[in-house]
Parts: sequence; C-alpha cells; structure tokens
Amino acid sequence: MMTSAEGILGNAPERPEKPRRINIAVTPECLEALERVMAAEQVSLTEAVRRLVSYGDFVYLSAKVEGAELLLRQGDDIREVQAGRTW
Repeated sequence: MMTSAEGILGNAPERPEKPRRINIAVTPECLEALERVMAAEQVSLTEAVRRLVSYGDFVYLSAKVEGAELLLRQGDDIREVQAGRTW
C-alpha cells in the first residue's frame, strides 16, 4: 500500500492498488464531521472519509514528520494548530 509520504517523495508504485474495504467504529464527533462534509460538499460518505483522511494526513505529515508549525489565519487573527491533540 502506498503511503502519502511515498507519494510526496515520488516513490509511488507503477500501478495504483485496488481500494480496500474496511469497517471502523467512529465517535459521534467523527460522524458529525463526516456529515458536515457530506452536506457542505454534496459528496458521499466514502468521499467525505477520503477527504478528511487526506486533510488529516497532510496535517500529520507536516507537523509530526516534517516538524512544521501549522498556523490558521483568519483576517488579522493567527492561531497555531495543535497537531498532537487527541480526542
């Protein structure tokens, strides 16, 4: 299975692997996040999961692997993202 780090580094396999089905239990907060993306973006549950996992992977790689500082800017307000937060 290709990881995001492999894709970023250009070490992607020649042929993409087939998607794999998994079953997971999610918290009510996770379900709310998925429903929020589904409603706002008019996408399926599967696509909402893909998008949120992709966003999370980007944050994880940036903060934990590369040691980057993550900042959110809204107008003149700048806040640091705490990537190590657990729920």
